[in-house]
Amino acid sequence: DHNKRASYRDLWWIFGEPRKDLRPALAGQSRYIATVETAKHRVFQFLDASIAPDNKLIVIALDDAYSLGLLSSRVHVAWAIASGSWLGVGNDSVYVKSRCFETFPFPVATPTQQARIRDLAEQIDAHRKRVLAAHDELTLTGLYNVLTKVGAGDTANGTPLSSKERLIHEKGLVAVLKSLHDELDAAVLDAYGWHDRP
Repeated sequence: DHNKRASYRDLWWIFGEPRKDLRPALAGQSRYIATVETAKHRVFQFLDASIAPDNKLIVIALDDAYSLGLLSSRVHVAWAIASGSWLGVGNDSVYVKSRCFETFPFPVATPTQQARIRDLAEQIDAHRKRVLAAHDELTLTGLYNVLTKVGAGDTANGTPLSSKERLIHEKGLVAVLKSLHDELDAAVLDAYGWHDRP
């Protein structure tokens, strides 16, 4: 009753306010790309268009896996970390769409390069959804914690995976996820005309 915003005071049972630009942007799409605003790992995924995102999700109103692939690449993740901001005790990255997405220089990729990136992005998205659906105890953060540890070579440098991490690695098929991400990164670098790995 004492809230100064009339929409919150008078329509107290409604969560927030309608986003007038979001729904038209998603009209006719079966899915969209989303990432959590503040996250330990910058992960992009497709969400079904029937899911109404809350204010902590950054929505990219694109349904093409080519865009998902570019955003999921190390090139974009490095750009987003450098362009975005940081928050919290863990100093987690914050994805600021106006700086991380709107200023990102997309490559001029050939149709063949686009098709390769599109295919790998679909495989990554499907793989994650499949393993998470098959194992209730797995989380996206857990998968990427293990992927990061394996990718950094920690296991080769004498820091073995814990029993919990080994279980995540096995059930989440993290080796497959790593291989797909490595292929995606190489394909995106090729689209930019760069041939060194990030």
